[in-house]
Amino acid sequence: MKKILVVLAVLFIGILLAGCTSQPATPVVTPTPVPTTVAPTTVVTTVVPTPEVKNITVNVTKIDVNVTKIVNVTAVPTPVPTYLITFTQDLTIVPDITAYVKTGTKVIWMDKDPYKDHTLQAIGDQSGAYFGTGMVSIPHDGNYSVTFDKAGSYDYTSVYQPVMVGKIVVTN
Repeated sequence: MKKILVVLAVLFIGILLAGCTSQPATPVVTPTPVPTTVAPTTVVTTVVPTPEVKNITVNVTKIDVNVTKIVNVTAVPTPVPTYLITFTQDLTIVPDITAYVKTGTKVIWMDKDPYKDHTLQAIGDQSGAYFGTGMVSIPHDGNYSVTFDKAGSYDYTSVYQPVMVGKIVVTN
């Protein structure tokens, strides 16, 4: 413990002595003004060249841009309801002999009989208004359509099914 006290005392004295020593001060020298003579001034004229101007042609086109976005809107018609009646090769009508539809429905008769053309013929004046008074011939893979826009019962027959009377019943 005495050794530590001795070391601390020596350090303290060393620091104290280092801080107390000073360097000799350098004297501050203030320069004395020296009288000077000034020569008479000479005016020097500097010639600045004039920039050369060339004829420059500039074509400026003014473009006024007015953009209007054009949008094509295609009206999508309301789909017409359809009802398909098919004549088959075994002389049947699919789906049924009597069809029940709403006004505005398009009824399509299609011939899927590969051996013969089928025909439609109106029975009565009311049906004749839609089918006509004669026979309508439908070739194989062909079709015939009528849009019924008036409520009522419309009867028809086919040449190959003379005993059969088809019926379209149109309701509101």
